[in-house]
Amino acid sequence: MDIIVYGDNMITINTPFYPMEPETFPQAFDDPEFGFQIKWDGTRILAHVSREVKLFNRKKKLRTLQYPEIANRLAGIFKGRKLVLDGEIVTLANGKPSFQLLMRRDRASDPAAVKSLMARIPVTYVVFDILYLDGKELVSLPFQERDRLLKSLIPSQDPVVVADTFPLTGTTLFSVVKQRGLEGIVAKRLDSRYEAGRKSRKWLKIKNRRLLDATIGGYLADSRRIRSLLLGIFQDGDFIYIGRAGSGLKEAEGRALYDFLSKYRLASCPFNIVPPPFAGENPCWVEPWLDVRVEYLDFTDEGCLRHPVIKGINWTAD
Repeated sequence: MDIIVYGDNMITINTPFYPMEPETFPQAFDDPEFGFQIKWDGTRILAHVSREVKLFNRKKKLRTLQYPEIANRLAGIFKGRKLVLDGEIVTLANGKPSFQLLMRRDRASDPAAVKSLMARIPVTYVVFDILYLDGKELVSLPFQERDRLLKSLIPSQDPVVVADTFPLTGTTLFSVVKQRGLEGIVAKRLDSRYEAGRKSRKWLKIKNRRLLDATIGGYLADSRRIRSLLLGIFQDGDFIYIGRAGSGLKEAEGRALYDFLSKYRLASCPFNIVPPPFAGENPCWVEPWLDVRVEYLDFTDEGCLRHPVIKGINWTAD
């Protein structure tokens, strides 16, 4: 039996385990003790390569069926060898990762459907760590050594590529990520060990969150307190729905908004297209003129904000 041991953790080849996770950090930085990688918006996959290839997600669920081209490519690269790799599977749309498209692949369970989706939604496995190689555990080695070994083993060619690691210059990489509209970066201490199943400050994720001024077109409330705002933007004379947001809204703000917006209720939806029905919910529509500042990651394929957080209310518009 092939076993990897890290502290109190035991990792067995072909047995799923929880990966190491980065902690959130507020801003990009430069530091010679860190290496910086692009944070890809996909699904975390740990690849176990031996006589067969098994792919597991971060929740320890088997995903080999969903991504056969990745398993086949890894089997072709590492014939007769045994490895455990960590990385992210992504799919691109207009040059940017599309999490929504990827989920169509990830949720497919019928082999015929998977085969059809492979042609329409190709994926890439971006490998960023190696934890085991041919009977030798690597989790106790510094990240810098694991990274160097990884790059010597895998030729970067779709559908399997190795993540680039940039020394020192996290701010420059983050600027490039922002310009390209990517998710963010991960900073990894060059001397860090791989701590399976743990969230560690030796790995830091800095997300590219953007700001938008959106207009309130409705709300959902409980007991005279707003818990979620229905937001839109004006475009070519239409008021277009872009999703709901409740995170970041303080309790006092929610009550103040309820009292304020109650004076501007409408009998019908102000959006040009009525949003999908809210199961068991009763939205209140309002005149669309009060703006809020929203921080978000991206837009979904349906045109809604991903992970929106309310950062402020433009009360001065009154």
